[in-house]
Amino acid sequence: MLSQDFIFDGCTILVHCFSRVVLEVLRTAAENKKHFRVFCTEGRPDRTGLRFTNELAKLDVPVKLLIDSAVAYTMDEVDMVLFRADGVVESGGIINMMGTFQIALVAHSMNKPVYVAAESYNITKKFHFLLSVCSTLSFGPKRYESCTTPHDFGVPIPSKVEVETSARDYTPPQYLTLLFTDLGVLTPSVISDELIQLYL
Repeated sequence: MLSQDFIFDGCTILVHCFSRVVLEVLRTAAENKKHFRVFCTEGRPDRTGLRFTNELAKLDVPVKLLIDSAVAYTMDEVDMVLFRADGVVESGGIINMMGTFQIALVAHSMNKPVYVAAESYNITKKFHFLLSVCSTLSFGPKRYESCTTPHDFGVPIPSKVEVETSARDYTPPQYLTLLFTDLGVLTPSVISDELIQLYL
């Protein structure tokens, strides 16, 4: 079971994109009568944040929907950031939805803790692939996968205009505080040791 102990009464949590794991953490905290509110990014281009806000509203958790570009503007109201992880790499960094890295940068610059809720499945399932991608880069993969959802900018975009289509980005471990996993609460620096234990 992923820990909800870091959620305290009256706190504000910023989340980015839809996550079943993060939703379960927040659901359990709400069921345990903890009072908190959530700021949820819109999550363009696929707007998964809209789906997440709907799920939180069903739980009667106070939630505020943010446009993605409002993260820095609202970070002073936030007590912590909570991400999911599509993948956790050997360095302790994470692969997640585009925008995760810049949110972590803003949080770090304003001394806000950044937590990651990740199942060990996400540490191990894509481990070898992620390592092969990361092995040639000191900072992490620049391209992970392209977004399959069409980008809707509200106006026609000329064909000669290049549109960024990457769906994921890499957040280095120095911008993450703790990872809450079914293996326990881990610091990014011990992820490599955990992977060794899993593969022995």
